[in-house]
Amino acid sequence: MRGDLVTSGAEPAAAPPEEKTLRPENGQWRAVVAAQDLPEGGVVAFDFGAVAGFVQRSGGQVRAVSATCTHLGCRLNLDAPARRLNCPCHRTSFAVDGAVLTHQLPVTPPPLPHLVVRESNGVVEVLVPGEGA
Repeated sequence: MRGDLVTSGAEPAAAPPEEKTLRPENGQWRAVVAAQDLPEGGVVAFDFGAVAGFVQRSGGQVRAVSATCTHLGCRLNLDAPARRLNCPCHRTSFAVDGAVLTHQLPVTPPPLPHLVVRESNGVVEVLVPGEGA
């Protein structure tokens, strides 16, 4: 690891960031992946235009986070072997659960917002803004 990277653990203790969840008002459920194709520890990227993100299965639960960096809004890239989301615009990376792993910014960016996700009828679905929303 390079010496110029700052991890969130290296900064003075502060209150943990509040987890944010994006909840569209007139949302619709969109299929991301068949539940059987998302094994424990698996991560799948999705892009529905207005909303892009990553779904993961951890501890038997499905979760989803936004694919948009909270610093400049750049689209994150999945590094599946490292289980991290990397920002192509600067040296910031997030865990697949949205937590900031590394950065070299003056202030730690917020964690990634979570998305509303469910498993229904054998399909993992994410709630996204409806048409015309």
